[in-house]
Amino acid sequence: MSCGVHTVISAAARAHPERPAVVTDTGELSYRELEELSDRLCARLVRDGTPRQSVVGLHFNRGAELVVALLAVLKAGCAYLPLDPRHPADRLRHMLADSGARLVLTGPGLQPPAAPVPCTEVDVTRPLPPTGTADTRSVRPEETAYVLYTSGTTGRPKAVEITHGNAGHLLRGLEATVLRDVGPSRVAWNASASFDASVQQWIRLCRGDTLVLLDEETRTDPQAMVDHLVRHAVTDLDVVPSHLAQLTAPLAAARLPLRLLVGGEPISHALWAELRHLADTQGLRSWNVYGPTECTVDATAAPVDGDLPHLGDPLPGVRCHVLDPRLRPVPAGEVGELYLAGPGVGRGYRGLPGRTAAAFLPDPLSGDGGRMYRTGDLVRRHPDGLLEFVRRRDRQVKVRGHRVELGEAEAALAPLPGVAGTAVVLREDLPAGPGLVGYAVPAPGGTLSGPELRDRLRDLLPTHLVPATVVVLDALPVGVNGKVDHAALPLPAQTTDPTAEFAEPQEPVAKDIALIWAEVLGRQRIAVTDDFFDLGGDSLAVGRVLNRCRERLGVRMRPRALFENPTLRGFAAAVRHETAQVRPLPSNQGTAS
Repeated sequence: MSCGVHTVISAAARAHPERPAVVTDTGELSYRELEELSDRLCARLVRDGTPRQSVVGLHFNRGAELVVALLAVLKAGCAYLPLDPRHPADRLRHMLADSGARLVLTGPGLQPPAAPVPCTEVDVTRPLPPTGTADTRSVRPEETAYVLYTSGTTGRPKAVEITHGNAGHLLRGLEATVLRDVGPSRVAWNASASFDASVQQWIRLCRGDTLVLLDEETRTDPQAMVDHLVRHAVTDLDVVPSHLAQLTAPLAAARLPLRLLVGGEPISHALWAELRHLADTQGLRSWNVYGPTECTVDATAAPVDGDLPHLGDPLPGVRCHVLDPRLRPVPAGEVGELYLAGPGVGRGYRGLPGRTAAAFLPDPLSGDGGRMYRTGDLVRRHPDGLLEFVRRRDRQVKVRGHRVELGEAEAALAPLPGVAGTAVVLREDLPAGPGLVGYAVPAPGGTLSGPELRDRLRDLLPTHLVPATVVVLDALPVGVNGKVDHAALPLPAQTTDPTAEFAEPQEPVAKDIALIWAEVLGRQRIAVTDDFFDLGGDSLAVGRVLNRCRERLGVRMRPRALFENPTLRGFAAAVRHETAQVRPLPSNQGTAS
């Protein structure tokens, strides 16, 4: 792509101006309307003197305003910075200051973080006045298109800079593999704009595809999400494996012939086999896509076939080097670290030249002076050339597809009042499924409360970095080297005080829901005063609870009911209220667990 990504979208708008570009539950924008609205906002940015290549924050939920603003920022020759409204205000303020953002665009009714940065509200229901000219700035491929923050080992997130040329490479790679011979499609925008998978979704506008936006409440409810996909005739869904595992049953019941792009975390053997079965029985085609944020979302793609999960082949132009610690290629069948080279490798970490130099190295195998990115992923190359993911070489983990540096969570927990020692780990053996667990040791003579520490972390960290539970210990176990022995940290359930006062549910609905919560959260018993999220519940666990309520109690609850009524007593009251409304389920209602 020899120009900016936005110029390709503008060409698509000229080719089919009346085709839907953006679809929401409240309406849609055609390509012509998207082009006009983004031109007007771009003209305002230019007229107001927004410098070329400056960073502009986008503070939006998933809606038409987000797409208009994103495209306008690119047309103005600037780089967009996604600011998820659900993230803590302190974190957003740090991102604005660290990135040097010059402006924040936000949606109606949203309160951006207080910061010394001008803010402009974007409301597509009240269009900006016509300007007469588009004022679109020319952009070179090597200029930054977006800045996206990822988890950092130092306790602060770091900003990855990705160029227009990088994004264009991603599009070409998808069209040569996953989208080969695929006509106009309807693509679900499922990811937060702060997650790199969102780029893989909005860039489909370059092909003239239609974006169907999913709001957070819909995507949290598996059945509601599948109903939404059916209602809007979605053909393509990008999803992480932990979320997809909840969708396979309602997708099977709906018999929706989707194209799935599955990435963000490894696919388990069980899910791989289930996706193969859905392909054989319902024509649901799945691709495993892999790549770090630093290499523009995807570097490899593999159709889900064969018996074992694998990463497949590199996208066109991508070079995958499997190297030993001395940067020498390892033989097929042996484990080495994966380095990625080619046109998808980003510019590096904004404002961090030292960390950029450590991760983005000269490519000794290409001979063209290019760079390669050190992924930290240990892989094995099979004799047929396919790559198999083995494990990480460090403490970086994936939580619901998000990259998490455990050191960042520990750095947030350590300075809290009364805390003398900390550890955070990803536990695969939690009854409710994989999740973060925090451990804290009180200062001498002091006491700590796990739920209170978790509440404080909610104010400091985005949801995917907040431990499902925080366990208070007298001391952290240490190994012979004097370092924390993470393998010896106890399961949260092993720290429960059996003598604590227990308020057993008595009312029938509360009893039924207590059984559901116990199953989902892996608890032996639930008190009426227990808080679902303090027990380790998260957005994925909410979906499982709603499925079981629908299946066993015949009531369809929205995710908001549990988020707003997190105690067993409160949620049971909400369920009783909903049941009293006598709202029968649709006759085609599917179930999932």
